[in-house]
Amino acid sequence: MKSLRRQLTRELLLALALLLGAALLLIYGVMWVQLNRAFNSALEARALGISALVEQENGRVQVDFSEKLLRGFNIERARRYFELRDTRGALIARSPSLQGNRMNPPPGPATETPVYWDLTLPNGRDGRAVRFLFRPKSASEHPASGPAMAELIVAVDREDLDEDLGGLFFAVAGCGGLIFLVVLFVVPRVLRRGLAPVDRLGEQVMRIDAGSLSGRLEADSLPGELQPITGRLNDLLARLETSFERERRFSADLAHELRTPLAELRSLAECALKWPESRDPATDRDTLAIALQMEALVTRLLTLARGERGQLAVRLEAVELAPFVAATWQPFAARAAARGLRLQLAVAPGATAADPVLLRSILANLFDNAVDYTPAGGEITVVSDAAGGLRLANPAGDLTAEDAARLFDRFWRKEAARTGGEHAGLGLSLARSFAAAMGWRLSAAIEAGQLVFLLGPFPAGAGGGTL
Repeated sequence: MKSLRRQLTRELLLALALLLGAALLLIYGVMWVQLNRAFNSALEARALGISALVEQENGRVQVDFSEKLLRGFNIERARRYFELRDTRGALIARSPSLQGNRMNPPPGPATETPVYWDLTLPNGRDGRAVRFLFRPKSASEHPASGPAMAELIVAVDREDLDEDLGGLFFAVAGCGGLIFLVVLFVVPRVLRRGLAPVDRLGEQVMRIDAGSLSGRLEADSLPGELQPITGRLNDLLARLETSFERERRFSADLAHELRTPLAELRSLAECALKWPESRDPATDRDTLAIALQMEALVTRLLTLARGERGQLAVRLEAVELAPFVAATWQPFAARAAARGLRLQLAVAPGATAADPVLLRSILANLFDNAVDYTPAGGEITVVSDAAGGLRLANPAGDLTAEDAARLFDRFWRKEAARTGGEHAGLGLSLARSFAAAMGWRLSAAIEAGQLVFLLGPFPAGAGGGTL
């Protein structure tokens, strides 16, 4: 399993190692340049000291080296070397440490600008040299001819410089290694402490089960980055709690709905077994009616389940609303007339895109509820709108706005006014599911004592779903 903590640890260690390496290399590079520059400056100062002892008279270069100066360039020490030449390359003087050897400068003529290079000294050790042209000072106040130029090469053993550079390298490498070990120790602990809120959140989530959906995750004590996630999780828990509660109610309601017909079936079966000689033919008719009632209930439940899973077959086509609504009302006309109900149709001519089978089922459920629950002598109105939808209204009776919000709940019936053996409480749930499958919406509201159902396609740009 991929671990965020391990991934962050690896990436942070790699990033810090790269940054640390780059910083140490930069420090080493700067110190290397400074040490070499200081060494070159000391070498140039030594060369200038030698050049100050060179004089010229009548075009000839003369050297007056003191014994003190030559002690630094003698054979015994053999760590400092110099060689003085004229512009033609003729040797003027050299240090005893050279023991007759010549210095080999890099190719090209000498200039007044000092040139530095590394070389192998006559004793086989590594050294560094400087070469430049200079104008020796005149021995007389009035030289007879123009001043001559001389070329000076001075070399020294670079052992001290190499030791300094080596010490610097090991110091930088040692510091880098020590710092990296500290980082290796600190980073996992810092990450563990920083990710502790994530661990606490994970522990809270792990403790949630079907019996604790009413609890909520604590968000106030969490960092700001985790609070949006916690908020979404709490929203999810709220939806899950509502869904589980709805399913519990559904199971209880289903058991309640099935208990009565099952009890009737059991009673009929027990009577038939106890008194077989007095079996009434009406028993078989009652048994068939109960079986058909249970079959219709199960069929509607299966249809609802397919609708919720989006498995309903939908085929949209142009439907002329006015004649379609009138034809769907015809099977209910006799029942409405028997209760003294009046129907007012005001559906404008025009076609809309719908599935005829699903739309007929939706309207049939709405008309069925309207005919059964509208008070006797009431009026049912069906009006169309410009968007191709319908507005069906009938007297609300004792229904309230809170009741209207629950009309689409499965098995819900208002005890005082919406009981009856013919209704299982699934018709409006099916109607809303069918509407959503067509891309329509179905909603209910109480307006001025009227129960109003609004049915119609979603407006352009609106999303699917149910209200």
